[in-house]
Amino acid sequence: MIGFFIGFWLFLFFFYVEPFDMYQLPKEERILATFGYSIVGILTYFTTIPIQKLLYKFSGKWTILQEGLFILSMLLISGVIGYIFFKFILLENDPYAHDFWFFFTQRVIPTVFLILPVMIFLRWVFGDKTMVETISVAPKEKTIVIKGENKAEVLHLTASELVFIESANNYVKVHYLLQGELKNELFRNKISVLQEEFPFLLKTHRSFLINPTHFLEWKRESSQTILLLKPNVTEIPVSKTYKKALVEKFINPAE
Repeated sequence: MIGFFIGFWLFLFFFYVEPFDMYQLPKEERILATFGYSIVGILTYFTTIPIQKLLYKFSGKWTILQEGLFILSMLLISGVIGYIFFKFILLENDPYAHDFWFFFTQRVIPTVFLILPVMIFLRWVFGDKTMVETISVAPKEKTIVIKGENKAEVLHLTASELVFIESANNYVKVHYLLQGELKNELFRNKISVLQEEFPFLLKTHRSFLINPTHFLEWKRESSQTILLLKPNVTEIPVSKTYKKALVEKFINPAE
């Protein structure tokens, strides 16, 4: 959108202001120059999009230095594309045409700095809008709380950090991610109670509940079916009672 706005602004600028003695050109050449330089502006901005992404990826933020490097790249790219249009299309390789340095310093630099306020304003408006949309689409993940019968047994984590729960006699062992590393804690509780509290968990066996987001693949050993979970390729047994429902969930999710 910003690229097209820049192209439209350049069209109005060249059409009504006729800078750089454009009024001396024949009508056909003035029209060609007006449309041509507008397209040059659009192509220039589109070409700089990968450069912007690369600069942002390099530091993880956008600073005055990145903005300066972006403007410098825009100057150079617009100079090259603009001169190709000027030399080989507008003037059809006229041997008396201005050289690149004159064209760059006397035509490109003034034009780029003239559109800079418009471009910066548009980038600020669209950048702010994009940030608002991103926040609205990706809200902060809700924290869940796992408790045991003892009041001191409390674990706060997000739903995606919970990997699986297994029954251990009168206890349950909760397996979860902490900074990407698989950990576990024992709680005095029943697996049936936790299944009711967290309905997003799936039962694979009378002693196991899994978080479906961590499903990796199926594995079969002799007559037993095993389900593998990320991130540590953990093997979870699957009983015949729950196998059909799990197959429909992971193999045929649309059915």
